[in-house]
Amino acid sequence: MGENNVVRRSARARAAAVFMTAALLFGVSVGFGSGTAMADPTPSPKPPPSTNGSWWVQPAPKPGAAAGARQYFILEGRPGTTLRDGLAVSNYTDHPITYYVYGADGYNTPRDGQFALRDHGYPMTGVGAWVRTAFPTITVPAHTSTVVPISIAIPPDASPGDHVGGVSGMDTAVESVQQQGNVQVGIKRVVAARLYVHVDGPAVGGLTVTDLKVAGSAPFPAYVSDSDGTVTATVTNSGNLLESPKAHLHATGIFGTLIDRTVQLPQILPGQSIDFSQVWKNMPPFEIGTLHLDVTDGTAAPPVTSTAAVSVTLIPWLSLLLVAVVVLAVLAVLVFWRRRNGPLPARPRREPSKVAAP
Repeated sequence: MGENNVVRRSARARAAAVFMTAALLFGVSVGFGSGTAMADPTPSPKPPPSTNGSWWVQPAPKPGAAAGARQYFILEGRPGTTLRDGLAVSNYTDHPITYYVYGADGYNTPRDGQFALRDHGYPMTGVGAWVRTAFPTITVPAHTSTVVPISIAIPPDASPGDHVGGVSGMDTAVESVQQQGNVQVGIKRVVAARLYVHVDGPAVGGLTVTDLKVAGSAPFPAYVSDSDGTVTATVTNSGNLLESPKAHLHATGIFGTLIDRTVQLPQILPGQSIDFSQVWKNMPPFEIGTLHLDVTDGTAAPPVTSTAAVSVTLIPWLSLLLVAVVVLAVLAVLVFWRRRNGPLPARPRREPSKVAAP
């Protein structure tokens, strides 16, 4: 791969470092494979602060590296090859726990664009389907850790670029039961280590901004009260590399700058979209201008940028309507008074004084 691609992946590895493995609770119905493996355990140290305090999973340390040195998998390979690694499962409790180990696809959530993993039982069509575990379930004794060998079989027809998911460990025991209508749902705890696999090939960065809109109305009454609006758009990763973009929102009008703001967006997976939404505080009551949304990933080499614009017309219609109503009311009162009392009396004409001739 070219130097630019190497630099780009390095920058993305640094961006990915801000994300820790996430503990998720899922209500699922699980069918386990036959047999449960008991791997060779090692004493489990005190749980680090980032864990849930009971158990945790993370990539197995490389030879000579300290435990916990890797918080996520970052791997690279060609289509048709198989990558091998291991998942360390640590049990910090006083009793043995049996886990189900599996691969899961990653995605951006519709609500806030954050990273999430598909539930167990969901059809995996991405990197989650590439993960193979040495055994489907594993029992880890109390206060010990063990490593589950895993392999990632990259399909021969895998598309180049970044593929993101996770290797998950799920406690087979039901942690709690929730009532959802007439159905009781068993809750099982899932902890996952993120999995970043880069498939060799042409690397293409891309961002697209669509559906830029401004919602809101002028304050009423104008220039007396404040009114807030909302700016929304859809940001799509149209390339095959991870994007960690920033959004710059700015607008200008006949009275100068209306809004100027920069926000960090969530990391967007290839092919995924997120909803951009920002509150526009104290919208002006009257303004005509243009709103721009620039989305840029400056960690890329070269940077990736997309821009969208929309016209903004803010007119205080309610306030203008109120003024019109008041003017019409005053005119109506004057007309009514004139019809009732007749025309105003004419002012008496003053005759010029006459001076007698001598």
